[in-house]
Amino acid sequence: MRDDMRTMVEVDAMSEGTADQLFLALRLAALEQSVAAGVGLPFLADDLFVNFDDRRAEAGFRVLAEVARTTQVLFFTHHPHLAQIAKSVVGAELHSECALS
Repeated sequence: MRDDMRTMVEVDAMSEGTADQLFLALRLAALEQSVAAGVGLPFLADDLFVNFDDRRAEAGFRVLAEVARTTQVLFFTHHPHLAQIAKSVVGAELHSECALS
């Protein structure tokens, strides 16, 4: 739906970042249903926010921090700025980073 709240947008017409946000919302809804049914699956994300601007990435990490209250969240990235955003959102004490060199 566009900002005018009247115009529908087909998925194929969405930007890559917007389509990624839709996909994330669907994945999180499925995860929420699984957790509610007692199935403890970890949430694995591989460069999930690569097409997000920093503001949206920060909001996304806030959502993942909330998800981490009920299940394990593993976020993989090779973008240092995303690792910094994650660290600023969850805090240094909860942030764990592993780098391959």
